[in-house]
Amino acid sequence: MELRQIRYFVAIANSKSYSEAANNLFVTQPTLSWNIQKLEEELNVRLFYQTNQGLKLTEAGNIFYEKGKDILIHVDELTETIQQLHQKENKTLKVGLTVLFAIQYMKEIVHFTSTHPEVEVSLIQTGSIKLQKMLANKELDIGLLSFPIYEPSITIENLNTSNPDYSVAVVMPFNHPLAEKKSIQFSDLKGASICSFSSNYVLGKILHKSCQENGFQPNIIFMNDNWEVLLQNTLITGGVTLMPKALERLSNYNNLKWIPLNDKANYFKIGIAKRKNEHLKDIAIRFIDTIKKN
Repeated sequence: MELRQIRYFVAIANSKSYSEAANNLFVTQPTLSWNIQKLEEELNVRLFYQTNQGLKLTEAGNIFYEKGKDILIHVDELTETIQQLHQKENKTLKVGLTVLFAIQYMKEIVHFTSTHPEVEVSLIQTGSIKLQKMLANKELDIGLLSFPIYEPSITIENLNTSNPDYSVAVVMPFNHPLAEKKSIQFSDLKGASICSFSSNYVLGKILHKSCQENGFQPNIIFMNDNWEVLLQNTLITGGVTLMPKALERLSNYNNLKWIPLNDKANYFKIGIAKRKNEHLKDIAIRFIDTIKKN
């Protein structure tokens, strides 16, 4: 049984005529006849019988008519409620993401904004740890963030895209004592001058934690959340810095060497973050669907 068949039946019962109902519904009379026939076959009853005064309802037809009207009223009310909700929905979307993810997913972001001109999209760029806090505090609608999860009130869904993760490199001038190594371990950084992201970023937090696990405090001589500024200071000071390897192709510093980090903390998956137990807005779902096309 389909909702369309109920509408057809109620319209015929109201007009007591197939032809008049067909005109009111803008369908052909054979279409109505076929649908009522299928409905009667499914219910195994007759719903109408013909008289000189027109169509009459059978006993079963009268019951179906009364109940059918109630169903259509509820469906129409539900439809109107959802449509009003959509019209009232706030057409703003606040998305938190890092600079790297903004670069990697810019094509999809631009596509979304160009195909949804009615939506005001705000992109808030900072570190994943700070963005997780902002999301938990309801300052963001969603986030494009890296694992691990630090806020218990949020969840992150893995992204199965062309950029689902990033690896880490240790960046230094070519004349640095560690520059001849094929890979770098955190233990190699003991005593080294380090330019670092702040604790707003996963790499900033991981640096402190991993160095402490290796028995020393990192010698941080400069801290900033701008990756280009960090690279510039690394070159000037002759120190080292931890960077997502994907940024190497975007860097203009050809006199810096990017060496893979050999550690359990050299690989981070990324995903879409949202608050737990909270329904996403329709525009947020559409944004996520666009991002997943990367």
